[in-house]
Amino acid sequence: MSNYNVFELVTHLRKCPDIFLKPTSLMEKGGLNAIALVCDTYRIVCNDFLKKEFKIPSEYNLAYIEDNHWRTIAISTWLLSHPNFINCPFLEDKLYTFWFEALAEAALYVKFENWISDEERAEEMVRLLLYTCKILPEGESDEEAIDKLASLSSADRQKVLRESYEANERIMRIKREMAEKKAREAANTYGRE
Repeated sequence: MSNYNVFELVTHLRKCPDIFLKPTSLMEKGGLNAIALVCDTYRIVCNDFLKKEFKIPSEYNLAYIEDNHWRTIAISTWLLSHPNFINCPFLEDKLYTFWFEALAEAALYVKFENWISDEERAEEMVRLLLYTCKILPEGESDEEAIDKLASLSSADRQKVLRESYEANERIMRIKREMAEKKAREAANTYGRE
């Protein structure tokens, strides 16, 4: 098995050609054929160029995938063109989860161009792929790999921000209620005098 060096994979990802950033043919006439790209990536990763059946969402579900998610998938196919992922049939069953579950969640918070332009987002995609495929990055223990992914995770960061916002809103609501109660008590005291 190859050594999965995170720095090397991030460097490869950040060299993604502009063609992978185009809108998909599902969104724009003449756009990138994302389904063909996904199927070709399956063939390359599995080293089975005669295969015709692939695990992809149904036609109905494909229509609901947003353009940012499709472009994120296209960028990830470039990442999967790295020599470490070629001829790795054990990855086939994990790619669906990576593309249509893990990246679906991440794409809610990351604009597709940031996967290439932002070093941390590029590392997040690399680590998300390795984690989903149950591949340990070179020189890292299981715990280190999980911690590093968690520290980069856009979804986790959004969750923390949302929880922080909700906690702040609760504090502000309690302060308002306390101020209103104090004002009512003051008004009642003034009214009795």
